Amino acid sequence: MVNIKLISQKEVKEKLTMKKALNLVEKVYAAHGNNHVVMPSKITLDLGESTDWPPYGGSYNAMPAYLGEDFDMSGIKWVWGFNDNYKKGIPYISAVIILNDPRTGEVLSIMDGGYITDIRTGASSGVAAKYLVSKKAKNVGIIGAGVQGRMNLRAMNEVMEIEQVMVADIRKEAADKFAREMSEELNLNVKVAGSNKEACINSDVIITVTIANEPLVMNEWLKKGCTVFSLGSFQELDESIPLKADKLIVDNWEQNSHRGELLKLAKAGKINQKDVHAEVPEIVAGRKSGRENDDEIICACIIGMGSTDIGIAAELYKSDFEQYSKNTISLR
Repeated sequence: MVNIKLISQKEVKEKLTMKKALNLVEKVYAAHGNNHVVMPSKITLDLGESTDWPPYGGSYNAMPAYLGEDFDMSGIKWVWGFNDNYKKGIPYISAVIILNDPRTGEVLSIMDGGYITDIRTGASSGVAAKYLVSKKAKNVGIIGAGVQGRMNLRAMNEVMEIEQVMVADIRKEAADKFAREMSEELNLNVKVAGSNKEACINSDVIITVTIANEPLVMNEWLKKGCTVFSLGSFQELDESIPLKADKLIVDNWEQNSHRGELLKLAKAGKINQKDVHAEVPEIVAGRKSGRENDDEIICACIIGMGSTDIGIAAELYKSDFEQYSKNTISLR
């Protein structure tokens, strides 16, 4: 009989720091780069996030993966996001992760995936930043003052020396709260921008983390040597940014061609895989170059990979919870 470990969000938070998430995401990227990961493209169940019907304003993603190397684990994340959840006092994104023994298929653990999703998203851009952001970069502009704005700033603070942060949000009260709380938490100079342009114009790193589906950042606002990270589920950038950047980077082309920043361009035939300089795992594994000089403008579209969720969950399970038996169930 297999006892399935039930792991709560509280328990995940107690064990998972941003430093640990950055290290694990980089290990997952390296495993991808070494062709030691099996990861089908995510499947989306749309309940009105981008359609008129059903009218619920949200969607689900099923994200399975197997990781070899030190992980040797299979699993799946079932994640959902609903646009109006904030009005109900519940998170925009929540998730559950199921880990399976890759030799037998037995379920090993069912754990909260919401916090893992949040922190690995920030860590994913943080790892990419190690290879893509200029060493001279000091100023960060963030559009979107929610959970992901916070996670991305925490990640960037681990991999670069930040002098100033400008944050913009369609809800000024959210931007004000972000600036106040993140200034105190990270001991950084975080200011509220009066517009998206003000957040971007002097920034060396620009991060968009919203639920928008329209250009929020214009190409003419980008300074020489800027790195732009688009992490939203839809278009957030002037289309000329990915089309004209010196380098276009993605975490996974197959997923980026079906969702996120590049979807409209791919559907219109304006962009395809040959226009992508590299996937982040190729750079981490040393197969492709990252930033090569301080003047390059780089656009990085990080849509999120289920393998990073499974990798983090697997490490938590093995290192912290495999012998943990307080909350278990058996399906037999």
